[in-house]
Amino acid sequence: MILEVYKQIIAKKILFMTFSIVLFILSVIIGVSVGAVRIPPSLVLKTLLGDSSSGLNSLYTIIIWKVRLPRILMASMVGASLAVAGCMVQGVFRNPLASPYVLGMSSGAAFGAALAVILEIWTIIPIPIFAFVFALLSLTITYVVAAEDGHLPLTSLLLAGIAVSSLFSALTSFMMYVAGEKLDVIVFWLMGNLTGIRWQEVRIVAIGSLPLIAISLFFGQELNVMMLGEDTAKSMGVEVDKSRRIIVILVALLVSVCVSYVGPVGFVGLVIPHMVRLVIGPDNRFLIPASAFFGGAFLVLADLISRVAIKPAEIPIGIITSLFGVPFFIYLLKKRKRVIAHATESM
Repeated sequence: MILEVYKQIIAKKILFMTFSIVLFILSVIIGVSVGAVRIPPSLVLKTLLGDSSSGLNSLYTIIIWKVRLPRILMASMVGASLAVAGCMVQGVFRNPLASPYVLGMSSGAAFGAALAVILEIWTIIPIPIFAFVFALLSLTITYVVAAEDGHLPLTSLLLAGIAVSSLFSALTSFMMYVAGEKLDVIVFWLMGNLTGIRWQEVRIVAIGSLPLIAISLFFGQELNVMMLGEDTAKSMGVEVDKSRRIIVILVALLVSVCVSYVGPVGFVGLVIPHMVRLVIGPDNRFLIPASAFFGGAFLVLADLISRVAIKPAEIPIGIITSLFGVPFFIYLLKKRKRVIAHATESM
């Protein structure tokens, strides 16, 4: 009986994983197909598969390969990376409401971008480089402040992340205050956007994010054990401090690479892992890969909405993800309060 129940649970997880992969593929096809110029999905599929009968020299093909596909691939990688980072942060902190931005990387990257604009060297040294460097700097400060005698306590890590995030947010606000005519560039970056993405940027993010996502898959079982508590994890042979450091670095690199190029896209790393967890449960061996595909699909569809909602203008993608994420986050808070209240009444 127990074996049958276990098989049903595994089958459900595999079914949802398959659904996430199919949704991801469909979202890419739809995202490439829909826009100012409508391209038939069948032609999109044939072109992506390299079918010579689809008219590879047509205007459609130029739009697909030069304009839309780089943007769609960037959205999918950023969505997958933030979702995986969210899974890992929530596992480390044993809190489904934790966000990958809790360690301060987003605020650090924002300050780096603002500083590059203010110093007027962003045409020589691209904004993403400044953003990436300051994202890693913010993590370094968080780590140094939180570390205690070689250990990395969760409470100290969380509080240090909040403090560093507040520091860099204040510095970014000061940059905006003195920006003058450059303010619109800073604000545009802070809203999160995928405008003007090129293949060169896609390749850089792919080299930075895809290997990190692959490495993250190997930490699913350790995260499962760590979620049982530090003492339990140690008794089961998990080197908690070492694993925690590696996971924090993985999260930092994933978030830094993505934020550097598209800006601080909110709520993806918070909402997507929790949505997937509601369906397949907290087993990170399945949760991480399923969230990667689901997060990629989510951001591709969010980018599609940002492009077509008020044509010919575009809505920054950070606004779209927040509009979807905030109501779900409020729902999670309300649900969490109800659970706590029910548990208190039962006692």
